[in-house]
Amino acid sequence: MNVSSVSSIEPSLLARQRILALARQRFFREGYARVTMDALARQLGMSKKTLYQHFPTKATLAAAVMEDFRTEVIDRVQRILEDRTDALPTRLARAFVEVAHQLQQLGRPFLEDLVRYLPDVWTETERFRSRMLPRLLGHALREGQAAGCIRSDLPVAVMIEGFLAVAQRLLTPSALTRLPYALPELIRWVVGMLFAGLLTDAARTEFHNAFAALPPHPDPRR
Repeated sequence: MNVSSVSSIEPSLLARQRILALARQRFFREGYARVTMDALARQLGMSKKTLYQHFPTKATLAAAVMEDFRTEVIDRVQRILEDRTDALPTRLARAFVEVAHQLQQLGRPFLEDLVRYLPDVWTETERFRSRMLPRLLGHALREGQAAGCIRSDLPVAVMIEGFLAVAQRLLTPSALTRLPYALPELIRWVVGMLFAGLLTDAARTEFHNAFAALPPHPDPRR
């Protein structure tokens, strides 16, 4: 690629990143319905024409925001699980606390609007979760069985189906807006219940100790 091509592409990519960052911040905090494309363009200091060149509709912008968010969450979790500095029970605890922290960004107004205005976006999020959870968690569970941390008498496929079933029931906009609990607290309860039966006795103690020691919000420097 020549220099002129790079110089013509980079401003466009930078503009797209700025749009996504601001849209994520405002959608997640205020909800999808209350944020207008006009308001975003004004805050970004760009014309509506430029904004619509990147995202033809507000719905396509919201879909891109969620795609970007999903990818970021998976990348963070994958880095934690692949970091062999800690033992697997500690890595699992860190990974689930990270998920809780990331999902907490999704404010109640946005979750309600996902159900009402953007059902296709949430459907794609569920598909993404169903594809990625078996890959990430499956690798960790097999590693745990080999290391003696996870019970070897339980098939990995069955354990994964259990996690997916819980996620499909509890980690949904309707459930998260209906249940009167903070998301980090809810995830801690659910994960604690699930892993109580999957871990070996020694690993269970290490996992719960690590889980209890982690702050609700991971260190932002990580």
